[in-house]
Amino acid sequence: MTIKVFGKGVDLGESLREYAESRTENLIEKYIAEEIDTNVTVHKDSRIFETEVCLYLNKGFVIKANGASDDPYRAVDIALERLEERIKKHKNRIKDKSRRSEWARATEATRYIIERKPSSNDADEEHLVIAEQESLILPLSVSEAVMKLDLTEMPVVMFKNSDSGRINVVYKRPDNHIGWIDYKG
Repeated sequence: MTIKVFGKGVDLGESLREYAESRTENLIEKYIAEEIDTNVTVHKDSRIFETEVCLYLNKGFVIKANGASDDPYRAVDIALERLEERIKKHKNRIKDKSRRSEWARATEATRYIIERKPSSNDADEEHLVIAEQESLILPLSVSEAVMKLDLTEMPVVMFKNSDSGRINVVYKRPDNHIGWIDYKG
């Protein structure tokens, strides 16, 4: 198990770093039996400390949780409490071993991140900066894709529908409902 604690724009100090590491390690040992990587990031925005905890599980699942408080220790606690809820939810939903073996047949894909930047020559013209990242399109049921959407706090999850074999997308709508696109092409 690897736990990395980062301070983003703030010096964490040894006490807070050890506190975050030990609390995260205890939580992982309590619920997860596999070897995983974990990142804990603490940053300060004005007078509020924000903590993000990311667990990188096998088979491409990521569980993220955030916490914010004016006390950095409390921000870590809030993030870990939310993480614990998500881990419990994940463990309760994923019990079928045959489904877990299907995840080994994931399709490789490339994810692109596009950022718009104003040009120095013309205010209307913008350049695109593209970042590439390798990713997996997992064979999931719609309910598992929705669970992944909840666990990762991502706005969109693309997956291969395990029932139809087609590429599908689930996404968070502005009204906080979940949308589902089933591509029939």
